Amino acid sequence: MLSSARTAPLLLLLLHLVSALKQPNVVLLLADDLGWGDVPWHDARTIAPNLMELATTGTIFDRYYVQPICTPTRGALMTGKYPSRLGLQHLVIGPDTPYGLPLNESILPEYMRKLGYSVHGIGKWHLGHCSWDHTPTKRGFDSFYGYFNGATDYYTKVLGAFTGPSGFDFRYNTLANSGKVKDDVLWSTNTTYSSYLYTQQAKHVISTHDKSKPLFLYLPMQNPHFPAEVPTQYYDMYEGIVKDKTRRTLLAMVTALDDIVKSVVDTLKDSGLWENTVFIFFADNGGQLGIFSIGQINYPLRGGKATYWEGGIRSASFIHSPLLQGGQVNGELMHVTDWLPTITHIGACGVEPTNCTGPELANIDGVNQWNTIIGQSKSARTEFLVNYDQEQNNAALRMGKWKLLQGNPGRGPWVPPPEINYRKYKENVLSTTPEEKVMDGWEFEIRGEQEIKAPWRTKLTDKVQLYDVESDPYEKHEVSKDNPEVVQQMLERLQVHKDAAVPPGNKPADPNANPDNFGGVWTPWLETC
Repeated sequence: MLSSARTAPLLLLLLHLVSALKQPNVVLLLADDLGWGDVPWHDARTIAPNLMELATTGTIFDRYYVQPICTPTRGALMTGKYPSRLGLQHLVIGPDTPYGLPLNESILPEYMRKLGYSVHGIGKWHLGHCSWDHTPTKRGFDSFYGYFNGATDYYTKVLGAFTGPSGFDFRYNTLANSGKVKDDVLWSTNTTYSSYLYTQQAKHVISTHDKSKPLFLYLPMQNPHFPAEVPTQYYDMYEGIVKDKTRRTLLAMVTALDDIVKSVVDTLKDSGLWENTVFIFFADNGGQLGIFSIGQINYPLRGGKATYWEGGIRSASFIHSPLLQGGQVNGELMHVTDWLPTITHIGACGVEPTNCTGPELANIDGVNQWNTIIGQSKSARTEFLVNYDQEQNNAALRMGKWKLLQGNPGRGPWVPPPEINYRKYKENVLSTTPEEKVMDGWEFEIRGEQEIKAPWRTKLTDKVQLYDVESDPYEKHEVSKDNPEVVQQMLERLQVHKDAAVPPGNKPADPNANPDNFGGVWTPWLETC
């Protein structure tokens, strides 16, 4: 039997190891504009074996919701707040617009750093870059590799603003000891497909990670956002599987995304980090329909990106970890604002059920869903604000089984894959001009189509629609006239959210942001904004 003098150091070592394991590594991967019907667990034609394995041996979230479009989802993820409380509820942040995620907000990477994590971001930021203070490494990230804006070319890394200017947008940022951002513009990447670059950087971050600290790796990926670009090797994989070239390209972009997932997981395993990693995957919004569609499908859900229909806000998502029981589908209600309190909870308390409360998070809309995720309780929420946009004169609220739409929620077709209904698919995906393709209201504004009246400009705030999205998930039966008391209750609750909202922070384009002023690069151009 070992003496107490000999066992004491061993016990201290064991306690140290257990303590270290309590903080899991967290990898959070966003797919950009991925449709509900673009993942292999919803469409077997999608070649994404790594996503399929992680999803089906993990926990698939069947009722997880995000915002209708890119910037608002990212703002909600980072702050745990509804975008209407951040001024991010209307459209997206353009490359030459002088505003961003408010600087007075504490955000997810800052919390994770305070918990002792190494924090790295790879991919798309899209939360503003008018000043350096708005960029990732001034907001908690140890490093950032990728682009500040919303839709760069996958090869050239060039982005053209809706107002005309275009410029290069791809860089590697770290923070110097002086507190200034060290900005390396990566001109040499201008011929390489971006997913290869993200893979290379992710492997570097993981393989060089200091294992004495937990890792938080944020991967807001580019695929499968437009433009429709993919290496031939992925396109050729769909020979004999998908005939339509547009849909085939889109699914090939998802396959390229799947290769990123494989490389990340393999490198985590090779580095001895995987067994203590929580891997989270979700789409930032539904797949795009209308003029910017490149073949995404949300079927059988209604509508798509930039709308309040289920196809715009119900996200294909899952969580996977060797630390958790897998092989299940979670049907509890969850929202993107929930990730801030949930991730910081496991960052502070570990993955096991505990009375630990995690860091104090005041005045947020998200709730800690960890016990829900691990099957210990029902959802910690019964409602969420879909959005309230004063500029578009619309709002939507989910409460219990009900969804209330006020004003114009956006165009809401049901668009099947081409194999099911090619005519309807062609109407919504394949047409190439505004005259041929039906467009959602937000698209008119950002493209400057003044000759055609945007439908949401019509005052529609008195129009109300009600759907029971539990029994009618495809939103085919509008039931407001049959449930006036529910409508009234939800309108009163919606008013509470409206009262808490701030005006949209959108600002006109600033010509001083023109990349021509900065050697052809999109870069911060103001001291403060």
